[in-house]
Amino acid sequence: MIRTVLWIFCLSIIFPAPPAFAWQEAKTTTWEGTLDAGGTKLRLEVDVIDNAGKLTGELRSLDQGNAKLKATEVKQDATQLSFSVSQAGVKFQGTLDANGLVAQGIFAQGGAKTPLTLTKVDKASAAKAPQETLKEAWVGKVDMGIMEPVMQFRIVTLESGETQARFDSVTEGRTGFHGSWSIQDGSLKFDVPQIKLSYEGKLNEAGDIAEGTWSQGGRALPLTLKRQATEYSSENVWAKRPQRPIGPFPYDAQEVTFENVVDNVTLSGTLTIPRKLGRHPAVILISGSGPQDRDESLMEHKPFLVLADYLTRQGIAVLRYDDRGFGQSSGDFGSATTEDFARDASAAVEFLKTHEQINTSEIGLAGHSEGGLIAPMVVGLRQDVAFVVLLAATGVDGATISKSQSEAMLRAAGISEEELKIALSVNRAVVDIASQAGPDEDFTDKVMLAIEEIVQKLPEADREEGGKNLRLGIKGELERLQSNWTRFFLQYDPGPALANIKCPVFAIIGAKDTQVLPNLNMPEIEKALNEAGNKDFEIVVMDDLNHLFQKCENGGMGEYITIPETFNARAMDKIGDWIIKHTTILK
Repeated sequence: MIRTVLWIFCLSIIFPAPPAFAWQEAKTTTWEGTLDAGGTKLRLEVDVIDNAGKLTGELRSLDQGNAKLKATEVKQDATQLSFSVSQAGVKFQGTLDANGLVAQGIFAQGGAKTPLTLTKVDKASAAKAPQETLKEAWVGKVDMGIMEPVMQFRIVTLESGETQARFDSVTEGRTGFHGSWSIQDGSLKFDVPQIKLSYEGKLNEAGDIAEGTWSQGGRALPLTLKRQATEYSSENVWAKRPQRPIGPFPYDAQEVTFENVVDNVTLSGTLTIPRKLGRHPAVILISGSGPQDRDESLMEHKPFLVLADYLTRQGIAVLRYDDRGFGQSSGDFGSATTEDFARDASAAVEFLKTHEQINTSEIGLAGHSEGGLIAPMVVGLRQDVAFVVLLAATGVDGATISKSQSEAMLRAAGISEEELKIALSVNRAVVDIASQAGPDEDFTDKVMLAIEEIVQKLPEADREEGGKNLRLGIKGELERLQSNWTRFFLQYDPGPALANIKCPVFAIIGAKDTQVLPNLNMPEIEKALNEAGNKDFEIVVMDDLNHLFQKCENGGMGEYITIPETFNARAMDKIGDWIIKHTTILK
């Protein structure tokens, strides 16, 4: 059977973390509604807090980890409800009905205006209601070629006796999506419209196993679900992560915000500072591709949290921050390119230069993966970066990266040579088209024509089913392929930016990295630094480490979540020792 290697992408509107409200006796009115954000439905809650006539508020996104942010410019009277969220660029203006129970208006963010109806709810009564009761859970793993994420559908019973479904992408940590379910004529069905996901499977005689198809955004993959009486348990994620930092800590941690004034973006992060008196050298951690929080959380790991803890214990201040439009940072992640993220990182340098506990002449950058593209860009934007640490950084253009990593990751996943040949022909054809496209060119037709040519070369026995899978798979990827970020990444050559770095550079990578191949990228980084006339750089390739700097077997993405280690201690020692050598640590 011919499969395609697919990825899950979730549209998200970003809301920062919870503010603290001082007046607990204040009267609170809660409004609820569902925002249709490009087909993805997100449940919102708005609290309007009246403290002696002064109105404040809080906006919560229930389907994004109950993310919260402070609402300002709040107005609520007999005819209107309105508020703003400055950090996320959100405004809502609604008109109340005659009973004052429903506000119909417009939710505006980042230039987009979406109708939104908010309904007043009796929070006090709701608080008395019992929690949802789990009736049963259906759990399985989707084989995506390079990894097998755990998927769970929960059937819960409400106070009214009604049953509903909840969907959890356990491996991604995205949980609680509302949906519906049914069992009819021996078939089990789930529908989760918020993320355009559905499942239909045929039940066995015992009714405890369903063999069927998981579908999302035009993509379809086999999925076997098994019924169980309890929810899927990851068996205490932190217990399986022995490097979790545990207090008390010998350093201070400050929650900070800083501004990218060029793009009107507010970045939120954590600055950890050694407790010794005086000014400390500092390093800014820059995350890899995809929306990342300050800890670079993925696959139940928090690499930047572990690295920041280690470096701060060595006497180095560390700033890590949420990507724009994610976590507690404002801005629009979806429309941004690597150049935009470079301006965010430059703003981080500017912020540290104003901090009274930071040695302004010893501020460096440490970028992981795409962060390794960003750090050299920042050096090109300003002349005051003291040093650069490249963590699994690229040295060649994005098109070459995509082609090389696809083959390495698929081989590590152990797919057949037949499937590998087809997958690589698809990848190379699509990447070539996307990397050669003009800035505003819609290359959908070119991609679909290329897919049809590949389908016609499939074995006749596989042509119908394999062709269907390939067409569906690529249609689900076209939006991502035509995004600003992907267009920029595929065409960008990091060589000139690397050749502009005059300050000290430390480049480190794992020998089993399948996302950024060391033999392809490290020689190009070395070449560029030599062309720059840089006399102070070091390149280290560490045996048995993967892209996350974990000790691994084959370097495949499927291993990331199964490995207890978050960031190899030997790698952190090398990073820390090099930074200490190039800075003045307070004794």
